[in-house]
Amino acid sequence: MPRRRRTLLRRLAGLALAGLALASAACEGRAATPEECEAILDRIVELELREQGYRDPALLARKQAEFRRLFADDLGRCVGRRLPPGARECVARASSAEAISHECLR
Repeated sequence: MPRRRRTLLRRLAGLALAGLALASAACEGRAATPEECEAILDRIVELELREQGYRDPALLARKQAEFRRLFADDLGRCVGRRLPPGARECVARASSAEAISHECLR
């Protein structure tokens, strides 16, 4: 695997875990559904790929599915955790993966 791709995957993995951990740490709001947890991860992957210059919808779908499999345990722990009020809307309009972890899930 080329070095650039490994670096991208590591960065995505780190951000995905951080986002899910923050979602899990939220103490107010309502319980996250499986769909919401997947949507958070999918959005992080989408934004990271876009930041890296990738725009291919097929690549996006493949990477989202790959990261859902890689982080299945984390997604399972996310379900039922409290999400801050407005988190879903914030994730949808976030302009970067960092914004998701620093603004939407705190």
